[in-house]
Amino acid sequence: MKPLSVRMFQTLGLLLLVAGFGARAAEPVDRIIVVVNDGVILQSELDQALEEAQRQIRERGIAAPPEEALRAQVLERQILQKVQTQRAQQAGIRVDDRELNEVLNNIARQNGMNLAEFADAVRSDGMDYLAVREQIRDQVMIQRLKAREVDSRVTVTDQDVDLFLASQGVDQDAEYHLSHILIAIPEGANAETRDQARAEAEDLVKRIRAGEDFAELAIAHSDGQQALQGGDLGWRRSADLPQLFAEAAAKLAPGQTSDIIETSGGFHIVHLTEQRGGEERKTVTETHARHILVQTNAVRDDDQARLLARDIYNRLLEGEDFAELAKQYSDDPGSKNNGGDLGYQPPGVFAPEFQVRIDQLKPGELSPPFRTQFGWHIAGVIDRRDRDTTEETRRARARSAIGNRKAAEEYDVWLRRLRNEAYVEYRLPSDAQAADGDA
Repeated sequence: MKPLSVRMFQTLGLLLLVAGFGARAAEPVDRIIVVVNDGVILQSELDQALEEAQRQIRERGIAAPPEEALRAQVLERQILQKVQTQRAQQAGIRVDDRELNEVLNNIARQNGMNLAEFADAVRSDGMDYLAVREQIRDQVMIQRLKAREVDSRVTVTDQDVDLFLASQGVDQDAEYHLSHILIAIPEGANAETRDQARAEAEDLVKRIRAGEDFAELAIAHSDGQQALQGGDLGWRRSADLPQLFAEAAAKLAPGQTSDIIETSGGFHIVHLTEQRGGEERKTVTETHARHILVQTNAVRDDDQARLLARDIYNRLLEGEDFAELAKQYSDDPGSKNNGGDLGYQPPGVFAPEFQVRIDQLKPGELSPPFRTQFGWHIAGVIDRRDRDTTEETRRARARSAIGNRKAAEEYDVWLRRLRNEAYVEYRLPSDAQAADGDA
């Protein structure tokens, strides 16, 4: 049986190990340890998530922090998961079984399995398949909630792109393998709280530079979303990183750690593991084509349309003007008045059958009539050119990077606000009386 890894779920951005993904076969519910609004987290759920987190840390070859510190990290992630799924349910977001099965089928295909094989592999790893299904359902709900309440509010203007490119002092196509530690600051924190957070970050930088393992410190201390992965952000293009991170990474050699990076959300430390790549010129071959389209209608069936297209083709071979025949006979309203001229277009703009035909033509050549879903065509290629699209590509990437950056920043603020507004009551043995948030 093919073994499973939590990494197989990363295409969905699932942090299942902290959400109790490794739920084993049903166990007796011992007791409630945290009340989150109108929901609860059970001791068994925390134990299962903690066990899975420890297994993942061992697989990465990272020394585990003290169990108390890891348990606190895992529990906080479970609380964040709970408040988001509750918000999604309140917003009417649902994922029915049909949609869930589509997601599961996609995950299975990405791992070379069908759904039945995937289910068997989950069970062979000692996990409860039904519990896995529900955890994935929750993650899809959270993704849709984020798209509705965060991503949809992000706008990127042309001015944003211009400013981004003007201020970009590093190669946007360089790729960095980074790890990250965040010491977060609560929204509206006072100066004393900020000073304490900075002092903690400064201490961590000293410990890292003195030789302590970055990943171990990230697991124990980071408030970042990748804390339980040792802060590992994986490979990121410079253009996809926050600008402060990209600028810091560009100054580091592999193995080095940055100074403290301060933002409104807290204090960041980044570590460069590897670097690769750089900007290359981008070109695209564009085809200047034209065509005449003959469609069926109330008085012309398909065979008659084919015969008319053949007659037009023969007249073109005899030397009649393409533009004049297009204006007279073409049924394509978008190009008819331009004499059938479609302008210069890159690959992929036209219907696949049409694209294949014009790709086979040299400039000056004309195709015999051929059929697509739109009707019968006579197509010709006027010219081809290679166009440098490096700047367009840079702007498109910049727009995407800015959008991702804004969405990530908004998500962090939104999630902190959601957490602060939640009623959270701890029923752990040491602080059974503790509660935070608004009732």
